[in-house]
Amino acid sequence: MGNIVLLDDLTINKIAAGEVIERPANVVKELVENSIDAGANKIIIEVKNGGKTFIKITDNGKGIGREDMAISLERHATSKIRKVEDLEKTYTMGFRGEALASISAISTLTMQSKTKDEFTGTKLVAKAGNIIKAEECGMQVGTNISVENLFFNTPVRYKFLKQDTTEYRYIKDWIQKVALANPNISFRLLNDGKSVFFTNGNGNILDIIYLKYCHFH
Repeated sequence: MGNIVLLDDLTINKIAAGEVIERPANVVKELVENSIDAGANKIIIEVKNGGKTFIKITDNGKGIGREDMAISLERHATSKIRKVEDLEKTYTMGFRGEALASISAISTLTMQSKTKDEFTGTKLVAKAGNIIKAEECGMQVGTNISVENLFFNTPVRYKFLKQDTTEYRYIKDWIQKVALANPNISFRLLNDGKSVFFTNGNGNILDIIYLKYCHFH
């Protein structure tokens, strides 16, 4: 049996509010929190055009097993809780099991992942929530997820996005905050191919504060 399961109806009703993806920064937040929950100590975030056309998160966490890949794109599929009682004792950052499903429904999502027990990784491509490709791939242990053309099928939501520079600033501000909260994790943010923020994960919060206020702007 895999690690990811579909939640029962009672538990689903308890957490029915769910996530709403309103802008690229929400996508980054959900995916990076998944990386942190997966035990990653190195996370790379790449965005283009303020995240509107391209977002990619690469981590060295424990990965998602082949048998769990497809189910991970279904609503309320999660590896973090099993039943309603677990809501009282969960310590992970995300547990509702909606992030990947919500994101894949409004974009083209490519997910590659490999666990330490697998010889090869698995690659899935989903568009508008439907899996259009599944194949093996070569990669290191961990997960990388790219999100392209966010809101391509919801033009009204796309219209309400800000300029690229503003959407990028939302992303950068959140990455800097999560880096401060997780000084033992190395974060790298690339904007339109340029490295704009990097922490080495040495656990020194003062180093991150210096980078935030004195170095990168």
